[in-house]
Amino acid sequence: MGAMTAPTIPEQRPRVIVDSHVHLKPGKLAAAIRTFFEANIGDRLMYPIDHRTVLDSLAAEGADVVWNLPYAHKPGMAAALNADMIAISHRFADHHVTVVPGCTVHPADVDAAAVVEAAARAGARVLKLHCSVGAYEIDDPRLSGTLRAAGALGLPVIVHAGHAVSGMTGADELGPIARAAEAHPDTTFVLAHFGHTAASVAVESMERHGNLWADLTPVVDSPVEVDDEVLVRFSDRILLGSDAPNTGCRLTDLIARVDHAGLDRPVIDAILGGNALRLVPIAANDGRSR
Repeated sequence: MGAMTAPTIPEQRPRVIVDSHVHLKPGKLAAAIRTFFEANIGDRLMYPIDHRTVLDSLAAEGADVVWNLPYAHKPGMAAALNADMIAISHRFADHHVTVVPGCTVHPADVDAAAVVEAAARAGARVLKLHCSVGAYEIDDPRLSGTLRAAGALGLPVIVHAGHAVSGMTGADELGPIARAAEAHPDTTFVLAHFGHTAASVAVESMERHGNLWADLTPVVDSPVEVDDEVLVRFSDRILLGSDAPNTGCRLTDLIARVDHAGLDRPVIDAILGGNALRLVPIAANDGRSR
């Protein structure tokens, strides 16, 4: 096989760094999730759960924009959670880091598509679905209307496909997202954590489905393992992510992995922020360059 060349990428200037995988959740929920992480992985997390402290830290490490992602573990909670996530983005409207609000839904919700449509009208810009937390698959027929609505609304759908308590994804768990991408060609899907530890299978699915993207978010302190050749080949469909605050990796180190990989500058800039800005454009005065 000859050397891989990067796709043509619309150049972003000035450089903006987007952390497309952050979880600044409302107080009681954030505390419960932190308790879960501490009970299952111990004291390996890099950030506290205080929202302003997290944003201050991410700003100091290079972030200009974050996507704030919720997920619903049971039916009936998504609408209120979505409202909380939008309120959090408003609360930090004066912060150096632009907080892009996400929304979620559970397939057992009554009229799940309407829940997402209402969140989008209120300001949500991305949709997060966590298959293990909600105990479902992304190709669940009950989500068909939601995935169609996301495509029509221009909401990228970030999917945690794996079901393991560890957060890892097995190769056999990537079939549903490939089927969903095929069934909904007008919807953009982002495979969270690059399907870690099944990144090689994720790459095969990305080759078949142009609407399937992936993020480089680590699983706690285990970085995504993909070759630089993969970063080049899919340089227009890969996003940066930290999983802050419940991550064992600093954003600084995740940026450095891309910055120092010997890639061409357009590829680096696309992965660190340009691709995210194409999916979720922000106003010119949002997200300051460094």
